[in-house]
Amino acid sequence: MASDRGQSTFELRPDADGFGIESFSDAAAVARYCELFAIETVCASEAEDELVSRHDAIQRPVAVYEDKPYAPRYAKLCLLHALALQRRVITVLEFGSGFSTAILADAMARLAPVFGDWASSNTRCDRPFHVFAVEEEQRFVEITRRRLRGVLSAHATVSRSSLDIITHDSRIATVFSRLPNVAPDLIYLDGPSQYGTTAELNGFSFASRARMPMSADILRFEFFLEPGTLVIIDGRTQNARFLRSYLRRNWAYRHDRSLDVHFLELQEEPIGPLNQRKLEFCLKGKWLLS
Repeated sequence: MASDRGQSTFELRPDADGFGIESFSDAAAVARYCELFAIETVCASEAEDELVSRHDAIQRPVAVYEDKPYAPRYAKLCLLHALALQRRVITVLEFGSGFSTAILADAMARLAPVFGDWASSNTRCDRPFHVFAVEEEQRFVEITRRRLRGVLSAHATVSRSSLDIITHDSRIATVFSRLPNVAPDLIYLDGPSQYGTTAELNGFSFASRARMPMSADILRFEFFLEPGTLVIIDGRTQNARFLRSYLRRNWAYRHDRSLDVHFLELQEEPIGPLNQRKLEFCLKGKWLLS
């Protein structure tokens, strides 16, 4: 394993290990974490990027939100950052994009110079310590790319894909038409919205305030995920319940109600020596959800 010290402006110290999931329900702990890791600096963006017009390119049938500054939610962003560092996450797949993409890229940039050699030698990952985000709207792709300033741009790729309406076991859901071809050990589910497509299936449309997002992408590649994979679902409680109903493997589950975040952790025996080494490296012999 590579040394815990790396030659870079990014270092793993100060340490994120003192922060647990419950820490980020406390405003003082969030403020302390933000200061330790300069989270607000990472989230800084141009004013024109923060104003989000809700009558947009996909011609949504109703105005769902008011135009107002799109403020970062620091408690959830700090949680993402801390878990990525603590687990030494190697590959992130993000559904949706935004401040979270920059925050996760910052964590990858801190890990890469310290553990990059180890990951290249001991995993089957072509681009270790990288975030792959897939987004439903091109303008949000462009906004997120502008937020990836400096070294962060080398640790995140943001792509756009259209959405398809499908049925899974006769249940209606959406999937992205094209996904990044990666094997993630952290999946962050915060997209797409129910307004990502205006298509209909038997008269049913997601493009209504009466609907809610219902993504089925993870179900399609569940059996390609390695033990130790962590899924974080931001809100989307109905979507989380849908996924839990159809996931087939040994997933531990927790809902943090104070943050409204759902966690799913794939707790299985290693599939082979490489996965065994990765579990020891990333999880240090301890599951997050017990």
